[in-house]
Amino acid sequence: MLERIVDGRTDLVFDYVAAGHPSTTTDRHGTSLLQWCAYHGDVSAIRFLLAQGASLDELGETVASVEPLSMATGNSVSS
Repeated sequence: MLERIVDGRTDLVFDYVAAGHPSTTTDRHGTSLLQWCAYHGDVSAIRFLLAQGASLDELGETVASVEPLSMATGNSVSS
């Protein structure tokens, strides 16, 4: 099931953790479930993993500590 999550089936994270696997599981390369869910943009899975004990620290220093541009510069960001 882990390979399917890595391939983008992040909806399976809920079943994977329910089956007894830790929310902090990593693949053979050391990439965590949280990192894969962030890579694939699955906010629901990210929130679930955080509620189950995963940490934003798993995303790395750069991602976890970046301030939005508007906060860092005092300017508003428009698209």
